[in-house]
This record gives sequence, C-alpha cells and structure tokens, in this order.
Amino acid sequence: MPRAEFSDIRIARKIKTARSALLTAALCTGLISACNTLSRPDAIPAANIAAMRVDVDYLAADGLLGRETGSPGYQQAAEYVADRFAHLGLVSVTGNDYFQQVPFRKARWPQQGEHQATLMLHSREGDITFELGTDFLASPPTISEDTATSGGLVFVGYGIEAPEFGLDDYAGLDVQGKIVVILDGRPQHLPNEVGAHFASGRTKRETAARHGAVGYITLNTPAREFRRPFARTVEHLQNPSFDWVRADEIPGNAIPGLHPGVLLDMPAAKQLFMGAARSLDTIFTEMENGLVPAGFPLPYTATLTSAAEHQKILSPNVVGLLPGSDPDLRDEYVVFSAHLDHIGVDNQDEHGGHDAQEGNHELINRDRNSLDLINNGAQDNAAGIAVMLEVARLFVESGRAPRRSILFVAVTAEEEGLLGSDYFAQHPPVPPGAMVANINLDMPMLLYPFRDVIAFGAEHSSLGKTAARAVKRAGLKVSPDPMPEQVIFVRSDHYSFVRQGVPAIYLITGRDAIDDEIDGASAQIEFLKTRYHRPSDEADDQISYIAAQQFAEVNYAIAREVTDADEKPRWNRGDFFGDLYTN
Repeated sequence: MPRAEFSDIRIARKIKTARSALLTAALCTGLISACNTLSRPDAIPAANIAAMRVDVDYLAADGLLGRETGSPGYQQAAEYVADRFAHLGLVSVTGNDYFQQVPFRKARWPQQGEHQATLMLHSREGDITFELGTDFLASPPTISEDTATSGGLVFVGYGIEAPEFGLDDYAGLDVQGKIVVILDGRPQHLPNEVGAHFASGRTKRETAARHGAVGYITLNTPAREFRRPFARTVEHLQNPSFDWVRADEIPGNAIPGLHPGVLLDMPAAKQLFMGAARSLDTIFTEMENGLVPAGFPLPYTATLTSAAEHQKILSPNVVGLLPGSDPDLRDEYVVFSAHLDHIGVDNQDEHGGHDAQEGNHELINRDRNSLDLINNGAQDNAAGIAVMLEVARLFVESGRAPRRSILFVAVTAEEEGLLGSDYFAQHPPVPPGAMVANINLDMPMLLYPFRDVIAFGAEHSSLGKTAARAVKRAGLKVSPDPMPEQVIFVRSDHYSFVRQGVPAIYLITGRDAIDDEIDGASAQIEFLKTRYHRPSDEADDQISYIAAQQFAEVNYAIAREVTDADEKPRWNRGDFFGDLYTN
C-alpha cells in the first residue's frame, strides 16, 4: 500500500454517512416506479436515475484521485462498492468484506541515472548501441529486477503461426536460442477479431517461446506509425508495469525463459537488415502490396538487458453474489462485470503523476485552479459501475430471484491490461467450469438518449440471439459494430472470460440518438477525442442519466434472459474463439 494515508478517516466517515442517506432516499424514490412497472412477471423494472447519479458522483469525485490500481483512492472506491453490495443484501463469497485481493507486482525503472534497458547489436565490424526512448522502447520488467539475454537474430515476418489461415511464419526457420525480430500487426487478409488475436503481443510471445526463442524485438511499421506514432508512445516510457503474481511468485502473464521484448523504431530497425537477404524497405513494400513477408536469419547477434525496482501491491476485485432460486441451475453462475479502476493523475514529470497517489495530495489541490490533473473516469468507468449496481438492485427488488446465480464483480487493473478480470477468471470463487456467461460493462458512453445498442461479441455465441430478444423487449434495436477495425471484442474485461472458455458479451450505447438533432456518431467520436482518458471525463452534464436509465434496463433484460433460460449459453458451432478456448 502507498506510504501516506489518503485522507482523514473522520472526513471519509462523514462523507459515507451523507452518501448513505442520499442513496437511501434515491432508492426509495425508484422503488415506487419499479413496483408500478412490475405488473407482469416478464416486465422490465424501471431503473433509478437518482441512485446512479449518486454512484457516479461519488466514484468520479476528485477526492479519489482517479482510482489508480493499488492507490488509496481505488481502495476507497472498492469500499464504496462493497458497502453498496451489503446494502443490497448480496452475499460475500470471499469473506466478510466482499474483497478478492489480487496480488500485483508493480515494476518501475530504477532511479534516474541508473541502468534501465539496453539494446546492443553485434557484428564483425563492431557494436551498435541503440538508445532507449529514441531508438527503442521497453517497459520495466515484472519477471525479474535484472534481466539479460543474447542471441542471433532471426526475422520471422509477423511471427504468426495459423495454418488454418494459411500462415506459418516459423516454417523452415530455426529460432532455438535466438532472438526473433517480428513485424508489428498482422496480414491484411485475416478477419479483424481473429487477426487481433494472432497480432496480440501475448499470442506472439507464446508462439516465439514455443519455438525456443529467448527474446524478441518488435518492429515499428508504417501502419503502426500512422495509427500510433512512435513519438506518442515515448510519452509513456516512464509508466510503471503491472502484473498479477501467482503463488510461486511468477507474474501471471510472464513467460519464463523469454526476455521482455522491445519496440524498435523504423530508422534504427533498418540497421538490423543491412547486408541481409532483403532490406526493411523491401519488406514494407511487400506489406503494402498485401504480401506476407517470409522470414530469414539476420547477419547479427544482439544483447538485451533491463532492470526494474519491484513493489508488492494488493488491489481488490469486489464480488457480490445473488443466489439463484432453481435447485438445478443455481450452481451455474452468470458473471456481471465492470472495471472500477482508472488511470490516476496526469503530468507525472512536472507534478509527480503517479507519486501524487502516494502523498502528493496537497500539490494536486494547489494546482487544480490552473490545471486539472485528475483523470476522474466518469464514463470510464464510474458509469459502468453505477449501471451494474443498479442492475443488481433491479434483481433484488424485483421480488423474483434469478434461476441461475449472479456474481456481480467490480474488477481492478483493467487499465493495466485487463489484469483484475484475468485473475478473477483464473481464480473464481466458485468451482471451475461453473461460470456459464459474462456480461460486461465498460465505458458505456452515456451521452444522449438512444434507440440502439452495440453488442460486441454477439456473433460468437447464443448470447447474441438472447441479447437481441431482450433488447427488443426494451424497445431498442441491436446495431452492427460501427468500428470493427478497433477489435473491441478482445480489448475489454469480457475477453478474460472468453479466454477461459466462457461466452461473453459487452454492450455500449448505439449511435442512433432519440433526438434527431444529435449526431450520435459525432458525439461518440468527440468524446473519444476530447474526454477519453483525460481529466475532462468528469461527472458533469456530459452524462445523460436518461441514457443511464435505458442502459441499466436493457442490461437487466439481457441478464434476466440469461439467468432464467432453460439452457445455458453456448458458443456457436465452428466459432473461432469457442473452438480455440474450449478444446
């Protein structure tokens, strides 16, 4: 835990008392509407706008300093959610406090002036030393405080092994004991979501290690430079790394024996191909023309080193159980998830950044009049948590228990790479295989009342048809993904459950606004440009609580269908992800 106390406990208690009184009043107001709505057993109860506003205002307040994983502000947010679970009568399955403590390792670069990360190229003519932050990027290693490896270099194209799609970049190449050099991205012909799986760093690392590689260098490409310039990525060079830690002290996402990778920018990368079978410019031309570059050995060896200072951190997932009523189905669990963390405080170089979470509270307060530094995360994801809490209330107050049990889970460390949900999915507080579905809430973009929703993952399992029925009951429609190139299906917490073979779905509001004068697409794009992961994502009038009401009700309708159906959700026949993670 951080060295300094977050705030005076007496003040926190006064806030909690005032908040509880306001919340109770809000809930009572909503219950009148809900009871009037529940004239039919299948009716969708009315969500309570006032209660959700209370939740968002509290979780997105400046006092929580952006709810960074492991910070006192995050802990205060977790206690708030646990208190709400208790108020609703949900059952704790992790002890009396609703917390599933997740053990993390936080890695920072050593103090300025000391060794961080190095990349050196060796040839007969001599050595070339590349500069961290100028030529290449790396992250503080979580697997060890000091790491080093050397080996010959082998270019392996995209580094993808997918024979079912006609791709095997390792065919005919010997990379045992070598450092592989991998192009960022994927071939153009791979489907978006399948391609995102194969293009992910996790999959490429696993493939390289399976073939015996001891390290890897990822090459920046023109496509990546257009999408995310190298110079912009450099801005995050000093960010710490996180990973959850197994009982044997090995980070959950580490691959022992494979050195942490680096990203090499294009000008420096061309050095690796000097005197090789083909130049890097030739390879880029092949990529532009839709070809898949073939791999070959490079005429160099390289040495990679890195160092870090490690810190142990506990940050909880918050878990509440609503038991099912059907004796044949109550041991099956639907997981309703939303991430509770956010990205903390900006401007770490001038104002202490993440250190502000650890005792620099006065500095933040002093500078707030001139510069807003706190990433409050109102839409991302205080709003998602508020909707999840309201769905839980709707179930509790409906007077009709779900047939299957529901686990409501506020997860930590989503912003650090889906780590809290990854830990939960691999360490559930229920028997393995008992989780039958995940419904996820992440940055719903509650910007205006809407006529449609977007259901990421709907095409992969029976949850798609279930959601379509429920959405229609709510008087809405399901629209296709308007940004398939963003591959959202593999980029939020639901994917942690998919990787454990659990069918999952993730909804956001659609772009068809009820008010014809509102261009939903423009409003969402404007939010992503000007507020997403910025201090301006605050609990102000950007949030439409009518949209929040709609969104809570449609998510309740979907969850009700899933929990009460005779059959549990199933993967569609031949679905890539279903076959990949259930075989």
